[in-house]
Amino acid sequence: MKHITIMVMGIILTAHVCLAQTAQPKTPAYLVVGGGISGVMGDHKAIIGMVEFNPTFHAGPFGTWFGVQASDQEYYLGAGLLFDWYVTEQVFITPSFGVGIYGEHHGVDLGSNLEFRSGVECGYDMNKSGRLSIGVWHLSNASLGDVNPGTEIMALRYALPI
Repeated sequence: MKHITIMVMGIILTAHVCLAQTAQPKTPAYLVVGGGISGVMGDHKAIIGMVEFNPTFHAGPFGTWFGVQASDQEYYLGAGLLFDWYVTEQVFITPSFGVGIYGEHHGVDLGSNLEFRSGVECGYDMNKSGRLSIGVWHLSNASLGDVNPGTEIMALRYALPI
């Protein structure tokens, strides 16, 4: 229940900020690299690395992402949609949602190999030098599996325009 409350509060805050802003023009493609911690709110924490590609392809107003995050105990390979809202010319908030495959080896049993990723990223756009951000995501199987403990990820990321 605590996870649901935190997610709802995040969605409300993001929606409030986003409704007050207008969407920016389509962004360039980015190669995103980062690192952080999975299991942030749980007992089983692991250091993860992540690589993501945000192509110039858009689905309507939404950008797309394809990525992998992994530790020595688990991995997640997924794809989804994102949307950049600029609070100022350089400060942005990017909610995202996606679906992917999760696998574990002595990691957290999330109850299914099919997992959804939802989250938000906040950062600073350095224009041609790239973007630096911190993000928080939740992985969950939406109760499609026998169990659905979910897990949270927090990561620092750098996006290089390509």
